[in-house]
Amino acid sequence: MDYPQRKQAKRGYPPPRREQSFPARRGDMPNIRRMSASDPSADPGFRTYLGGLSSWFLAQGIGMVMVQWLVTDVLRRSAEDLGLVQMCAMGPALLFMLYGGAVADRGDARRQLMICHVLAAMPPLALAVLALTGKLDLLVMIIYGVASGTIAAFAIPARDGLLPRVTRLPMPRAVAVATGMQFLTQLVGIGVATAADSTGAAPLLIAQGVMLLAGTLAIARLRPQPAANGGGATDGGLVDGIRVAVREPRIWPVIALIFAIGLFYVAPFVVVLPIAVRDVYGGGSTRLALLNLMFWAGTIAASFAMARFGARLAHRGRAVVLALSMGFVVLALMALLPPFPVVLALIFVWGTGAGVTMTQGRTIVQMAAPASHRGRVLALFQLGFMGGAPIGAPVVGAIASGHGLTAAMLAAAAGMVVVIAIVLATSGIWRERSA
Repeated sequence: MDYPQRKQAKRGYPPPRREQSFPARRGDMPNIRRMSASDPSADPGFRTYLGGLSSWFLAQGIGMVMVQWLVTDVLRRSAEDLGLVQMCAMGPALLFMLYGGAVADRGDARRQLMICHVLAAMPPLALAVLALTGKLDLLVMIIYGVASGTIAAFAIPARDGLLPRVTRLPMPRAVAVATGMQFLTQLVGIGVATAADSTGAAPLLIAQGVMLLAGTLAIARLRPQPAANGGGATDGGLVDGIRVAVREPRIWPVIALIFAIGLFYVAPFVVVLPIAVRDVYGGGSTRLALLNLMFWAGTIAASFAMARFGARLAHRGRAVVLALSMGFVVLALMALLPPFPVVLALIFVWGTGAGVTMTQGRTIVQMAAPASHRGRVLALFQLGFMGGAPIGAPVVGAIASGHGLTAAMLAAAAGMVVVIAIVLATSGIWRERSA
């Protein structure tokens, strides 16, 4: 005991405790890293990422309804014409998505995403000018679809590839939160688009463009991201991404099922159901928006449920298969053309299945893909989702025009049953245990 301590002891004070020269045990103090690893609000990079993501999907929600409304209600075109427009909007994914993923892997994905946001604002702003001058026609909508789809083919893999590099959250939770936010903001955009009947097209298209430009500011706050893999975005790099996906037994079954979603689920949703709303249920942007709102509300509910409980899933692949199976049952019931409130309830159920499929399917791919090829493999995931739709859209449009809406929906449901059966028979997706 030194002199000051002896003096305090004489006065009746206890001697002061010495500071420990070694760190306290882990259990003696709050684990700051553990807290931030489970709380998105404590992760500034992830919050900024979500800001950019939200602006994109808010704009996409507006655009989704506007395309359907402009083609069916304003231009009064057929199911085949709507299928053609949707094919042109989703078709560029088949040509450019893998290349966009390779560019994201081999360059600065943040910079790529910023450029895409600026470019993506141009088509809706141009469409607004044409709407104000009364020059909208089917060719304009086709050009709009091709331009928007091409830009999205580069934006989507860049955004997906950024996620594991900007967050400290566990990957299953980060994917579920990002997916839930994507669907939530898309739902808000769909809600905004319900005003189309009263405001007209131009104000909503201008809002769509402004939202995309605003997202550029959020993405600019992220730190520049070095290339995950050196070199140029060559054809060999694209083939490498495909090779990784095909050889990984956890990835290829998911991508096959996602492709079937585009072919048999997305195509009827974006072609057959808008025509059903117009010809069977009275038409209007409000009913179109309600259809989309109920679907994305179900998707959001499932996505946030997965954010909370998804990490406990022992079999993510099994969850994907069960969720997809729910979809073909819903399609078969909607083929009966029940009353509109029943359709909305069925659409909500379908949306919950989509939320489970997208969060768990993307989590499987994110965790299984090597960092050097992640952008390309995630581009394959999105290519499956978006690439199947341009093939299915004109087909279901032709079936609907020639044989009726019921036949188109039943054909799509039957196609999904066949694909699920083949994937179950040829892969281990049902037995695979989650990491």
